[in-house]
Amino acid sequence: MSPDRSRTLDQHPDPSGRRERQSTCIRLAQARLAAFVESTADDVDETSDAAVTALRSAVSSGADLDRISAELEVSTGAIQAIVDGSVPLRTLHPDDRLRSD
Repeated sequence: MSPDRSRTLDQHPDPSGRRERQSTCIRLAQARLAAFVESTADDVDETSDAAVTALRSAVSSGADLDRISAELEVSTGAIQAIVDGSVPLRTLHPDDRLRSD
């Protein structure tokens, strides 16, 4: 392959590969959020941190926020607030006893 052709391919990554990477990130966020919802006092901090990290990865993957929202069944506003840290995920835990102040 010529150097010019190689450079062109590098500048235009495979869109199907990018979309698959985005889907993988969204599925991971979905799994991490599910683990957080099911977490106990023993693992709530760990699962909360993992879920936030996965959400940030999904957003930074370039996936459209509306797509992430639809696939996770979480509002775009909630995703934004969790990702930017203005709403700590733990404060949203379904078990009131596990919510931090």
